[in-house]
Amino acid sequence: MRTSLQRDAAKLQPFSRFVLLWLGQTASGMGSHLNGFGLGVWTYEHTKSTSLYSLIALASFAPGVLVAPLLGGVVDRHDLRKVMMLGHAGGAVCTVLIALLLQLDRLSVGALLALVAGGAAFNSIQLPAFAKATTVMVAPEQLPRANGLMQLGLALGSIVAPLLSGTLLPAIGVTGLLAIDVGTALLSLGVLQGLRGSALPREAASPVKASLGRRALQDAAVGWRFIRERPGLVGLQVLLTLMSFNLGIIQVLVTPLVMSFADVRALGAVMTAGGLGMLAGSLVMLAWGGTRRRVWTVLGFVWLQGLFLGLGALRASPWVVGAGAFGVLFTLPVIMGCNQTLWQRKVPTGLQGRVFAVHSALSGVAIPIAYLLSGPLADHVFEPLMAAGAPWASALGPWVGGAGPGRGIALLLLLLGLATLLLVAACTLLPGIRRVEQVLPDAPTDPLPGPTP
Repeated sequence: MRTSLQRDAAKLQPFSRFVLLWLGQTASGMGSHLNGFGLGVWTYEHTKSTSLYSLIALASFAPGVLVAPLLGGVVDRHDLRKVMMLGHAGGAVCTVLIALLLQLDRLSVGALLALVAGGAAFNSIQLPAFAKATTVMVAPEQLPRANGLMQLGLALGSIVAPLLSGTLLPAIGVTGLLAIDVGTALLSLGVLQGLRGSALPREAASPVKASLGRRALQDAAVGWRFIRERPGLVGLQVLLTLMSFNLGIIQVLVTPLVMSFADVRALGAVMTAGGLGMLAGSLVMLAWGGTRRRVWTVLGFVWLQGLFLGLGALRASPWVVGAGAFGVLFTLPVIMGCNQTLWQRKVPTGLQGRVFAVHSALSGVAIPIAYLLSGPLADHVFEPLMAAGAPWASALGPWVGGAGPGRGIALLLLLLGLATLLLVAACTLLPGIRRVEQVLPDAPTDPLPGPTP
């Protein structure tokens, strides 16, 4: 027998079914943000170690880069609903184990890192699976709207979760935040169970003679080969990877940049401006969906992002940096939403798990590289270059509002903004990129999934 939730979900139109799935995924993502914030604060309070805090952050991020490309074949060959349920269930089990060890006072550093990484590995399958589920649940003309919703969910997680964490952590402690994470995972599992429908499109099964590890590597190679053989997609991949690198640099260096000339309240205002920009961009993407040729929206908004990145470096002013942060994060949901729509239209459904997994991993790998490089670049290259009295400070100072503390970071951001503008100009001149939607045929559209008895 079906539950009442399954009967209600079966009556929904396809886009309404997608919205229900989106709500579950967004709630689970919010819980994961609360989990990450709580564990990070707990780790730092109990160890006072910045290095360990950084290791926790790395453990929560690295599996998305290292493991996700190997899971694309799982997404393509199995029922998407069951794959997503496995991801949520595995992540929830890791969170429960952390909470249990914490309550028993047996949570070692090694166990914490292993369980955080394990949970992140399970959750890493959600991105390619959700992107593919969007393709098969939503009519092609509604993909921009659906991707706008996806970006809105990410924006809400980035804005609401830190605010909730700061309020809830003193009241319910880290164990309470972990419980909320498990609860949101169970909610998402319930939604997926309620959306039980016919098997979503998958690759036809073939005899498997290779080992599991070798098959995973072969799947990653298939995804990479599909991208490599299409110059337009390679160009977009390079563009998105540079954007991710820029965002990683900004995430690390915006705090020392603002604190070099203002106080923590100004830093909070700049962070708020960035969050509001991301929320506004998500709403614009949801309402507009981009131009008919999405590649021009991607190129145009990446160009705007480079412009805003440079703008935020021009003066040592919270207003200027805040305006730059708002603009940079305003462009992000539009870029990501239109880029996702383009790839969904051009990649065959049977390959989307593998291609999307490699695509997201190649973009994501730039972020930890940026984390590693940002400190040394700022401390040992750009800050000394722009120190008061340094040989280059007088020549370059007028471009970044003077010399002294923080102006080296501003110069680095200005150069990244200029590099972005130049890369977009180069992409615009390459026919394979600017005409990618005309050169590559649309992938065949699979029928929308219907309910099963």
